[in-house]
Amino acid sequence: MSSKLTLCLVFALFTVSAQASVDHALFNDVLKLYVVNGAVDYPSIKKDERFAAYLKTISAVKPAKIKDDQDRLAFWINAYNAFTIKLVLDHFPVQSIRDIKQGETGPWDVVGIEIGGRQYSLNQIEHEIIRKEFDEPRIHMALVCAAISCPPLRSEAYTGRRLDTQLEDNARIFLRDKSKNDYDEASNTLHLSELFSWYGSDFVKKYGSAEKFVVNALAIRPATPPTIKFLPYDWSLNSKQ
Repeated sequence: MSSKLTLCLVFALFTVSAQASVDHALFNDVLKLYVVNGAVDYPSIKKDERFAAYLKTISAVKPAKIKDDQDRLAFWINAYNAFTIKLVLDHFPVQSIRDIKQGETGPWDVVGIEIGGRQYSLNQIEHEIIRKEFDEPRIHMALVCAAISCPPLRSEAYTGRRLDTQLEDNARIFLRDKSKNDYDEASNTLHLSELFSWYGSDFVKKYGSAEKFVVNALAIRPATPPTIKFLPYDWSLNSKQ
């Protein structure tokens, strides 16, 4: 490990020990270099020692000690996305994350993510922590499942200070991608990502419904409630290759 990276890791671990916030600079550097318009250069990430160093940093975090809610949510989103990348790298090359089979469970139920001395699966992070503890349905446009039809992985890490802006930007990009969400005015039909079918209930409390969230975000004004049709989900890997 280079001396510069060693110093960065020491500083990051010191920050972790304080638990006021977590430094995501290493992950930010990796994402800026190897993610372009949501396409991920997995082989290059695997070679970059900063990625392994970042995983080591967040594994040492005790999330409950992060006092600011936005900082804590940003931490969990980054952790989910980083360990999703690691899962793909551990089995690369694969055509789809769903090709990763371990026993009778799919990749999201494999328990092996260590954070703060506990072991988690990706599903536990998403459903038992993020969805349960935070009233923020826009996370579904930030958590990335390594598939073409997923919202694109940002070319930067999330931070508590900028989280609301980042989530709003994610929603705008995802909803305006006509391959994933589209409104046909002639037939008054919303063609939506299946994400809004799977997680529609998460939008009810804050936005009334997933449909109302989309309509408001797209600034469309249908005279009558639109027909909803869900688009097929492309699980092909979001790989630059």
